[in-house]
Amino acid sequence: MPPLPKLFAPGLAFACLFLIGFSSSLFVQSRAIVAAKGPEFLLSNQLGTPGRDRLLLGLLLGALVPPFVAAVYVLVRRLMKRRDGLARVITFATLVCPLMLVGLLPALFSWQFAQRATISYLLLLTLFILGFESLLRVSLTAWETVTAPRGLRWLPAGWATLLRRTPGWVPLVVVLLSALAYTSFAGYFTIQQHRHILTSAFDLGIYDNVLFNAYAGHPWHSPVLYGPNDVNYLASHSEYGMLLFLPLYALKPGAETLLLIQAVMLGFAAVPLFLFARTRVSPSIAVVVSWCYLLFAPLHGPNFYDFHWLPLAIFFHFWLYFGLATRRTWLAVLCVLVLLSLREDIAVGLAIFGFFLALTGARVRFGLLLGTLSVVWFGVNKFVIMPSLGTWWFDNMYSELFADGKSSYASVFRTLLSNPVYAATTFVREQKLTYVFQMLAPLAFLPGRRIALVPLLLPGAFFTLLTTAYWPTVSIAFQYTTHWIPYLFLGTVLSLSLLRRGEGGQIRQRAAVGALCLALLSHSHAFGAILQRESFVGGFGQIDFSHTPAQAKRYAELLKVLRLIPADASVAATEYLNPHISARREAFCFRYDLPVVDYILVSSYEVAGDNKRLLKNLVNKASYQLVTTREDFYLFKRGTRNEATEKALRRLGIHL
Repeated sequence: MPPLPKLFAPGLAFACLFLIGFSSSLFVQSRAIVAAKGPEFLLSNQLGTPGRDRLLLGLLLGALVPPFVAAVYVLVRRLMKRRDGLARVITFATLVCPLMLVGLLPALFSWQFAQRATISYLLLLTLFILGFESLLRVSLTAWETVTAPRGLRWLPAGWATLLRRTPGWVPLVVVLLSALAYTSFAGYFTIQQHRHILTSAFDLGIYDNVLFNAYAGHPWHSPVLYGPNDVNYLASHSEYGMLLFLPLYALKPGAETLLLIQAVMLGFAAVPLFLFARTRVSPSIAVVVSWCYLLFAPLHGPNFYDFHWLPLAIFFHFWLYFGLATRRTWLAVLCVLVLLSLREDIAVGLAIFGFFLALTGARVRFGLLLGTLSVVWFGVNKFVIMPSLGTWWFDNMYSELFADGKSSYASVFRTLLSNPVYAATTFVREQKLTYVFQMLAPLAFLPGRRIALVPLLLPGAFFTLLTTAYWPTVSIAFQYTTHWIPYLFLGTVLSLSLLRRGEGGQIRQRAAVGALCLALLSHSHAFGAILQRESFVGGFGQIDFSHTPAQAKRYAELLKVLRLIPADASVAATEYLNPHISARREAFCFRYDLPVVDYILVSSYEVAGDNKRLLKNLVNKASYQLVTTREDFYLFKRGTRNEATEKALRRLGIHL
């Protein structure tokens, strides 16, 4: 390779300073414009001629100041008979070169821009990650060669001494406190969401009802899900593992207990993740990884969408990784058994993970046994046990991949094998591509950087990207993200560990951690529930973190109504009231032809369309009388219809 021109390095340094000045000016002015006028400048380029002229003038001045100051500095050093001025400028430019990208930060930390122009935001975030990490490597390499000024030399030495003398238990305590903080936050606000009467029969009411029935000695009975048809709950999902949580649920049966269990399990999953990460990277980086998990926006959506057993698998996944990393086979086996019992589709991910362990040589024998066991269990469970108990509609999520009109998982595999070109066309859709970036960009694409780690992305891809007729599977607001999350963080830890290998590995690893932190903070600010709460979406709707006197009064009135319903009575309730009555044997919701029940509980806000038709059919089947009305709540019970009942029904739009 021919030598570089003599002026190449100085020219590059001055160009770098020019761009740093431009970018810094853009940062300051963009922040000021967005603060004064909102995000419209980022979204629609509306600023006005005077404002744009001032912006351009500021950018020009900002760009010229750093190279001008550097030139003056070089000249002064020459006048002082010192020839090191240019070398110092080159070194300084190298040290601060990541600042060339600072001008993009206002856009990356504008949640309005991210949510209204999501694809543009994700592409910008991707380019920023790639550029920032590369520049950070250059900068960190330069910092390794710099000697601190004499008066400040104690700083790096003192910092290194502090790290060496820090007890090994301190990082673990930090993670425990972080997990407790997340659990408190998520538990408080999800229960508040429930008390605002914004949780629903599908799905919180379903899980509360089926677990209550198991607690009461009637396992797998769930009228909330199947209505008057006495179908075994396991026909929909084989969640045998829910029985493990009965002792906790028995302390206080009800929906709020489930929400608290979910918050605790998801929050404290950060602890086994930290313990596993610490076996592969330094304790400080392991703490960062656990924080990234707690701030990961695709975790927040499922946590705030009612309750599901699938997200709880994350906790046991991380303990499984820790058990394997530390050769605690008993712990790994225990976690595998729990995971296989939590839901039928978890077995697919475990099968892929098992064969991954075998092919990479990490745990060959264990991996082969895990992969084989998972495949066999999934086949027997999904294609023999569950169909024998009844049918459910989830297979239809893959409808476009059904081969020759046959609706089943087996039919999907037939299509994938026989017509991969057609199957690939179902992947390349805007919503799915956006979803992939939503999952990978916050983690700086670390889980997919090594070919060997790509199989860890397959479980999530199968249960989300392959679906064709159910949009929640490709939204970070729903529980399906948890098919990805454990494997993404496993891949992140392994990728960071691999980056450290070879010459300059420590620099590469630190640069990747820096990119990871900025990417995660940006994405979590835009789509998560913690860093900003103006627009966070969990499930089908935006989450309201406020608590008004009107909301408190409405819930208090609902409690007064609920006290009038005997614990052993059968009740039919509208969608948002159902989770408040679902802890009983016979609880129904307004989604199917309702049987005659002891009590009917409705909200006037929900009596419309099909709900109105179902209510009319029910009160025509049997005689009901009004018990009470409070706020928008109406409670009826079996009994002789009277004038008050008819007036109440007429107010609800029901004319008998």
